[in-house]
Amino acid sequence: MAKELCEGGAKVIMLEAGQEVDPPYLSHKWPYELPYRGLRGEKQALFYPKDISKVIYRSSDQVGVDRIRVLGGRSLHWNAVTLRYAPQDFRGRSLEGLEEDWPITYEEIAPYYDRVEKLIGVCGRNDHLEILPGGTHYLPPIPWRCSEHILGRATRTMGIPLISVRKAVLTVPYDNRPPCHYCGHCMDGCDVSSVFTTPDCMLPKARATGNFTLRQNSIAREILVDQEGKARGVSIVDRLTKQEEEVRAKVIVVCCATVESARLLLNSRSPRHPNGLGNSNGVVGRYLHGHQVTGVEMYLKELEGTPPTNQDGATDHVYIPRYNQLSGKADYAGGWGIQVNFASYMFPSQAHHLHGYGAAFKAQVRKMQPGFLQMAAFGKTVSAPANYVTVDPNQKDRYGIPIPVVHYRFVPNDYAMWRAQKQSMLEIASRMKGTVYPDFGTGPRGFASHAVGTIRMGKNPKTSVLNAYCQSRDVKNLFVTDGSTFTATSEKNPTLTIMALSMRAADYIKRQRKLGHL
Repeated sequence: MAKELCEGGAKVIMLEAGQEVDPPYLSHKWPYELPYRGLRGEKQALFYPKDISKVIYRSSDQVGVDRIRVLGGRSLHWNAVTLRYAPQDFRGRSLEGLEEDWPITYEEIAPYYDRVEKLIGVCGRNDHLEILPGGTHYLPPIPWRCSEHILGRATRTMGIPLISVRKAVLTVPYDNRPPCHYCGHCMDGCDVSSVFTTPDCMLPKARATGNFTLRQNSIAREILVDQEGKARGVSIVDRLTKQEEEVRAKVIVVCCATVESARLLLNSRSPRHPNGLGNSNGVVGRYLHGHQVTGVEMYLKELEGTPPTNQDGATDHVYIPRYNQLSGKADYAGGWGIQVNFASYMFPSQAHHLHGYGAAFKAQVRKMQPGFLQMAAFGKTVSAPANYVTVDPNQKDRYGIPIPVVHYRFVPNDYAMWRAQKQSMLEIASRMKGTVYPDFGTGPRGFASHAVGTIRMGKNPKTSVLNAYCQSRDVKNLFVTDGSTFTATSEKNPTLTIMALSMRAADYIKRQRKLGHL
C-alpha cells in the first residue's frame, strides 16, 4: 500500500509498532550453537519482543493467534506460500449455500494477482487446475526432494495431483536479489532477501519516490475523528519514550493483522462512534475464522539409512491442491489442501516417539531421519458471527491500551471436514511404506497464522464493515487492507489475496483522490 500510494504521488507516513530487524538472523546457526539447541524458538525470538500484549481466550476451542512486532511484519517471518483463490472461493453462498458471497469476483482480482506475482517474484508454475488458478509470470520451481517424489507416486495412484509449490522465494536472480541457497527454514528470516519481505522489496521502492516517511516504535492507540466523524489522524504511543503523539492524515489505511486491526477500531471510541470506529452495525470483530490444521509425519522405509543430504532449505517444495471435490458431494462444504515438508529437517521429530537410550537409540534416530515426510492439511473454516474479537477495558497492556479477547468455537461443518481430513491423510500415508505418526488431536485446531475476517468486506451493509474496495462504509477516508477484510476463507494461504486486495484498494484511493472524493 505504501509503495503504490507513494508512486502515485501521495505523501505517505507509515506507523510501525515495532522496529527494523537487521540481518544477520540466526538462520545459519546450527542447533548446537544455540543455548537451547533451538528448541525454544530461539531463531525466531527476535520477531517477538516482550512488550506484545497477550491475547485472552474466553470460551474458545483450540485456536491461537500469532502476532509479531517488527518492521515488515509477517513478511519477515513466513513460509512464503502464495496461492490464488479460485473463482468458486468467492461464491460460497451461491455454490454451497454457506456464508456469504464476496463483493468481488475472481475476474476482478485476477489482474492484481498477476501484478503482485510479477512484482514480488513467485516460483512455481501454472498447473491449469480449476481449483488453483495460475498466472503467466512464474520463476522456475524449486527442485523436489526424494520423499516428495515418493509421495507423488502414491498420490497419482489415487488420482490426486502433487504440484510444485508456488512461493515468493527466488530460484533465479530477480529484482536485484539473489536466489535461495537452501540454508534453512524460511520463517527464521532470510539474510539475503531471497524470500520476499516488505523492508527488502517494497520499502526501497517507496523511499525512491521521495514521498515516504517511516516512523518506527509507534504503537497506535486509537484512530481520531473530527466533528463530522471522519478520520483525522492516529494517536500513537512511542514505544521507547512512552510519550503520546498525534499523527494527522487525510486518508488512513489500517493493516495491523486480523486481531490487532479489530482491536484498534474497537478501541477508537468517540461520541460519533461509541461502539468503535466503523462499527455502527456491530460487526467489527465478528466473523473471526482461519485455517484448521491436521498433520501427519512419516518416516519412509525406502530412504532409511541413506547418506544425509541438505534438505533444510526453502521448506515447502511441493503442494497437494484441494482434491476432495473430485469425490463428489460430501457432508460438509469447502475443502483442504496439503502442505508438505514445511518443518525443518534439522530436528529429528522421531526422537520424541522412539523408546530407548544411548548408542542404539541414536543409531535408530539417524537411520530414520533421511526418510522424513511431513504432511499437514490446511482446511477451510466457517465464517460465523458468533466467533469474534472484543477488547477488555479492564485489562490493558503496558502502554495502557485495552487488550484483545478471542471467543471462538468450531462449528459442525468444521468437525465434519476435520474427520474427512484425518481419514484422507491416513489413506495417502497407507500408499507408502513407513512409520506413521499422526497428529490429529481430539478435534480441529487453528489458525496457523492465517486468521481472517474481523473487519470484513461484503455486499450487505448489515453484515459487513467494508465495501468491495476495503473502504469503511461509516468513515469514507478509512481503509483496512489485511486478512481481517475477508468475507470468507478457503483452504489456500491468504497472503497473496491480501496483497492483491491492497493493490486494488490503492488504485481506488488514487482514483478517488484525483476525483476529489477523498
